[in-house]
Amino acid sequence: MARRTLSAALATVAIIAPTSVFACAASPTAAFERFVAAFNALDWASFKNCLADDVSLFNPDIAAAISLRRIDGRKEVERSFRAIFDAAGAGGPAPHGPNIVPEHISLARTGDAALVTFEFKRSEHSFGRRSLLLTQVNGEWRVSHIHASNVDTNL
Repeated sequence: MARRTLSAALATVAIIAPTSVFACAASPTAAFERFVAAFNALDWASFKNCLADDVSLFNPDIAAAISLRRIDGRKEVERSFRAIFDAAGAGGPAPHGPNIVPEHISLARTGDAALVTFEFKRSEHSFGRRSLLLTQVNGEWRVSHIHASNVDTNL
């Protein structure tokens, strides 16, 4: 799918994403869209359903991260993201998600694996870079690895 079309689809998903649990996705594009939409909506049940059992994570240097080292396995990755979800929801009576609007999306698929890379604006002087490895098991695509970094453009 072309980058422009994927970006438009993501914007639509982020706006109309339901709060019910997403099923696993039948394509890497759908898995990516659901992952981002669930995160933006702070929909914990849908978000964790996007993760593979053997998921791993490299967190960026943010206050809510439980470790800057690689985190392995669903239980520990969920614990790390739970801290991020809780921190986002602690901002007041109306919790709000991170409002990730992916830019410069690249999706490359080889067999039962797909790599999605993208960037997004975090603030006036910062942007996030993410790489997601998606794998297909029993016809369903899930996030198997997340590599996250943030860049301060004031440097």
